[in-house]
Amino acid sequence: MAKKYYAYYLVESDKNGILENWKECEILVKGQKARYKSFPTRDEAKAWLDSGAEYEIKEKKAPALDKNGLYFDAGTGRGIGVEVRVTDYKGNSLLPQILPKEKVSVHGNYVLKKGRTNNYGELAGIYIALKYAAKKGIKIIYGDSKLILDYWSKGLFNRDKLEEDTVELIEKVTEMRKEYEKNGGRAEHISGDYNPADLGFHK
Repeated sequence: MAKKYYAYYLVESDKNGILENWKECEILVKGQKARYKSFPTRDEAKAWLDSGAEYEIKEKKAPALDKNGLYFDAGTGRGIGVEVRVTDYKGNSLLPQILPKEKVSVHGNYVLKKGRTNNYGELAGIYIALKYAAKKGIKIIYGDSKLILDYWSKGLFNRDKLEEDTVELIEKVTEMRKEYEKNGGRAEHISGDYNPADLGFHK
């Protein structure tokens, strides 16, 4: 096994050093506010300590978005209730092509009536997306709500805990998704960090 060198830095006492045994390093840093890292050579370990013993923060690389996909989201944050958004991969709202003009806000979103939950908004989002996808022959829909994608749109829900019209919409969406998938369509999860339809309120 190749030899390793363990550099450590104790934040509160400002002490640091290099050890050749992990057990010794582990005992030293245990219960301490510390940064530590292993290196293949002593020189690399020393260089890390000399540079401030900071961990490298790897930036998440944004995934390439599906140009043929349809994206949906819902959010509350503007203070006007739950907003629903359906977009292309560039984040352009498609709602003006789907809903009557008077139902689309100046932000390109559909604002639900007062009292609606965000989950209902996500459900409305996939409902609109499924209608549009079927009409335009789009074969992939993305959303960031696991509740909607993994449960409600598959007909998995607790009827007793939901309002009647929510149940009705769930049942409609379930049938629509079945039909959509039968015709080769797919509904998949995307992180809210990368969803172009994301309303940005959680960030």
